[in-house]
Amino acid sequence: MGKQEDLEKKKGLPPGSLVYVGDEEASVTKISVIDYKGNVIEEKSVDTIEEALSYTKLDSVTWINIEGLHNKEVFKGVRDIFGVHPLLIEDILNTEHRPKINVLDNYVLMILKMVWFDPEEIDIDEEQISLIIKDQTIITFQEKEGDVLDPVRQMIRQNLGNIRNMSTGYLVYSMLDAIVDQYLIESERIASDIEKIEEEMVLHPDQTVLQKIYNYKNVGMFLRKQVWPVKEIITGLEKTKIIDLNTGFYLKDVSDHVIHVMDMVEMTHSMSTNLLDVYFSSVSNKMNEVMKVLTIVSTIFIPLTFIAGIYGMNFQYMPELDEHWAYPVVWGIMIAMTMGMLIFFKVKRWF
Repeated sequence: MGKQEDLEKKKGLPPGSLVYVGDEEASVTKISVIDYKGNVIEEKSVDTIEEALSYTKLDSVTWINIEGLHNKEVFKGVRDIFGVHPLLIEDILNTEHRPKINVLDNYVLMILKMVWFDPEEIDIDEEQISLIIKDQTIITFQEKEGDVLDPVRQMIRQNLGNIRNMSTGYLVYSMLDAIVDQYLIESERIASDIEKIEEEMVLHPDQTVLQKIYNYKNVGMFLRKQVWPVKEIITGLEKTKIIDLNTGFYLKDVSDHVIHVMDMVEMTHSMSTNLLDVYFSSVSNKMNEVMKVLTIVSTIFIPLTFIAGIYGMNFQYMPELDEHWAYPVVWGIMIAMTMGMLIFFKVKRWF
């Protein structure tokens, strides 16, 4: 079932209904838990949301990751046991949702987009990731297996950067940092690819290159739409009790990265627009060269056609026709006129 059909299915249902809107990617819902405090860490996969949520009662930081958004029982558990409002559950299930942050009294919901650039198709693959932060627990929701958060998992497993001794807010920062770093990597990759096609476009300004330019322009616009709300999310997150003073400094670094990404995205858009201008200029110059050659050929043949027209007339008495050398003389005149005109055009630098 496609997204349009899912949206149609929601029509007439009460607010907060558990209807998934997205691609049918995950056939099985997978739930994993990483629970840590200091030198103690436990990582495991669980079968039920109830087992995962039992870790929230411990005095430690708990990261519950849910892959696959089709299992209604999982969301009923998050709604009933964890106390998340049904309307926010509905937002998580709608993978077409705009990135945003909702700050409530005892928990926070963040919706973000993870992106991957496909250089072959010149397109952006994106996946929504939703985070619920409550006390010392973070629940992440993904459409399918695979994300950009593996560096964060490795930091926790190997206890890099003292992450296990930091607060829940630091884990939120680490996840945001990984997502924004991916934005930066992909935006730089896009900019690099645009530079590569510039020479190709100047040498061979055909429809294939034009389509590539339009695709890059669309990719830049899509990336900007996903990145721009992240600044608003960070601003909202800074005002919550989740972020302490120490973590706030790290979060400002992510904010700087977002600005950098936005600069890269704007540069990508500007480069694409400039390439379009260069493309049309190249096509125009190529057309001008063709017209120049055709004009020179036409100009050369005007006097030749005149001479041929005169001696092609069916008059009975034409004195030149009785001369023995008339034919080669006419040819000589025509050749001389052609050479003279070519020399004249060359002196004028018309070609």
